[in-house]
Amino acid sequence: MKRTEIGRFTRELVAAGVLAAAVASAPALVVRGGAAPLAQAESPARPECAQLAKLALKDVTITSAKVVPADGTTPEYCQVLGALETTILFEVSLPVSEWNNRYWVAGGGGYNGSIPDLKQALQHGYAAAGSDTGHQGSDASFAWKNEKAQIDYGYRATHLITALGKQIVKAYYGQNPQRSYFVGCSNGGKMGLTEVQRYPEDFNGAITGCPVIDRTNLMAAFIWDAQSQIANPIPKAKLPAIAKATLAACDTQDGLADGVIDSPDKCSFDPKVLTCKGADGPDCLTPGQVTSLQKLYSGPVNSKGEQLFPGYPPGHEEDYAQFLTGDADPRTSSTWKLGDGFLRYFMHGPDYDTMKQFSLDTGYADLKPFVDAQDAYRPDLSAFKARGGRLIMYVGWADHSIPPGRAIAYYDDMQKKSGSDFARLFMVPGMHHCANGPGPWNFGGRGQRWIKDDPEHDAVRALERWVEQGVAPSSLIAAKFTNDDPKQGVARTRPLCPYPQVAKYKGNGSIDDATNFACAAAR
Repeated sequence: MKRTEIGRFTRELVAAGVLAAAVASAPALVVRGGAAPLAQAESPARPECAQLAKLALKDVTITSAKVVPADGTTPEYCQVLGALETTILFEVSLPVSEWNNRYWVAGGGGYNGSIPDLKQALQHGYAAAGSDTGHQGSDASFAWKNEKAQIDYGYRATHLITALGKQIVKAYYGQNPQRSYFVGCSNGGKMGLTEVQRYPEDFNGAITGCPVIDRTNLMAAFIWDAQSQIANPIPKAKLPAIAKATLAACDTQDGLADGVIDSPDKCSFDPKVLTCKGADGPDCLTPGQVTSLQKLYSGPVNSKGEQLFPGYPPGHEEDYAQFLTGDADPRTSSTWKLGDGFLRYFMHGPDYDTMKQFSLDTGYADLKPFVDAQDAYRPDLSAFKARGGRLIMYVGWADHSIPPGRAIAYYDDMQKKSGSDFARLFMVPGMHHCANGPGPWNFGGRGQRWIKDDPEHDAVRALERWVEQGVAPSSLIAAKFTNDDPKQGVARTRPLCPYPQVAKYKGNGSIDDATNFACAAAR
């Protein structure tokens, strides 16, 4: 579909009317959570949820509209399910009596072949929307010889569903949402960046966690990572020894021995210290495995030795089997599957032998035709900023899916183009990809918990306050639960500081209490 046709369809969708329906008195709106609701305008009587199934919107089929009872974690809400253009499945969820007059669009991970869960939005009092971006399933097979499906996945579906959700919100509540926010991580983080880059009018604020900045180069990097270790794979049984060695080398660089590496980019760990001195075993690496690990740390280079993408800083390698090394075969890792799927189904065909045929020397040129639709590389966000838009990015320092250095480079480029007063980047020590890891990683990001429903402990509330009151977040308090189980209580809290600041211990009190740390310039 040509861009002119996409723009025409979007305008038609936004302008589409709504069928009249019998109405019933709307229940009073009650705020849920810690943030006050925005002022609500006088609105007409509200239709029953089921009557939303009668909405007449161009190229939209609503398959169901029903009330979902409160369950103790989410309020009662009206769930609207349907399809746009028959292929883009969507959900719009509308709190029945606890709407905060705001709108939330949720991003999904990976190849986003299912509608993301909207409960986090409902728990915050939002009306919310999400989609499967135009296809079903977790792999890339949808993309083969289907340019429309590729474009829908790349950016178009999110924009159209954003507009459609606002239409349904207005039909139900009798008013437009007063603020709109995007929240996503991984591919969802990329979706958020793409939105504020391409369509700065869609949202007032966005939270983009661990974002895929440039998918095309990342897919190439994933393949290089696997190719570089296929001759000398690193078995899962050896990962604890690697994680132990990097922790020993890097943990105390911040002045504390606390089991978390705060600034792994400053760690000079040499994998050669793990070389087996005798027989091979789980506590050492063969010379070939040392080389494989060194390549993962250093990042992809072509045959000329030119650095083409960042590597992964050392530390907290306990999740390598999932993301990088697989279980003794890197082709069983999630990053290989993502990269292999992209190269086969977006580009070369199902029979393409990625391991044998792909080369960084020629592969980058092959990827160029996909850059515009699939990448979120645009650093100029001046139009979003000019509208009062605000952006919170967060990245795990121990992310072994998307190298954290890529987000830092993008953030630096964005500041040069657009300034720094509208965006904040929070680097999260000891957090893996979007969640998990030994560090405190619960601060209200996509799919995360929060220990207090306020702007100090919840990124969503921090973004609301920034957009609506002009108060930028000076830090976010992250929590680590005992055994990562909220029912077992909080084991540690730490402040996350706006990059390039870091959290420094004040010298007194428990190192597990965030109040004993302050944000300061990095060493």
